[in-house]
Amino acid sequence: MELYEWLAIAGTGLVAGIVNTLVGGGTSIVLPLLIYLNFDPLIANGTNRLCVAFQAGAAAKTFRGKTGATRREMMVPVTLAVLGAVPGAFLASILDPALFEKLLGWILLAGVILFFAPPRTESESRSTLGEDSNGVNAGRALPPFGLVMTFFFGVYGGFVGGGIGVLMLLYLPSLLRLPLVQMVEVKVWMVFALSAAAGLVYIVRGQVDLEVMLALLPTYVAGGVIGAKLTLRGGERWARRAIAVVAALLAIAIITGVKR
Repeated sequence: MELYEWLAIAGTGLVAGIVNTLVGGGTSIVLPLLIYLNFDPLIANGTNRLCVAFQAGAAAKTFRGKTGATRREMMVPVTLAVLGAVPGAFLASILDPALFEKLLGWILLAGVILFFAPPRTESESRSTLGEDSNGVNAGRALPPFGLVMTFFFGVYGGFVGGGIGVLMLLYLPSLLRLPLVQMVEVKVWMVFALSAAAGLVYIVRGQVDLEVMLALLPTYVAGGVIGAKLTLRGGERWARRAIAVVAALLAIAIITGVKR
């Protein structure tokens, strides 16, 4: 791998790590870049998913105990996400690389739309959950439909995962009856667990590139920590539209077959 490729991958990893923690969607710029650099799409997907596990793990450790999310509120969604991620990853790993690349382009392009959806605010989350102004929520039971959807989010996260964080923050606060600030932490733990499970599948299938991982992993992790700290300090989703534009251009490049 050339030096400029290494630097491009590392720099993109830093941005993607921050974005993944703040809103999700870093995969939407990492995968197209790797494919543009002529890496096999299945290997690019597997390598990225494994790196996301480390990035989300670093972010989760930074969040731990600082949002008020309880162990019960995290363990059930995390477990369901893992159970969905394994078959999702296996399905991706057995597809024809050319077919997977085409599907990936359209999936990422569709995911760009999520970046333009209005983000949920804490007040909206409380209204949906029936909380008072102090954030007190009497009903903590996790509803069956929300749990079923969490499983399918895990399937998608294991398959590709582009925009999975955005999907979780848009829908899971109300589906799981969790305040938004707690859902951010739950989301990060879910992404960590499902990415680790999917990553193991990709390792077994021989779809991880060690050289790419060495370039991507350190900055991905650093970005995850930075993103978590920005979130805890009330960081706004300033990168949403900029990342959406870049992701859309890269997705179109995949669809049209543009490569280096």
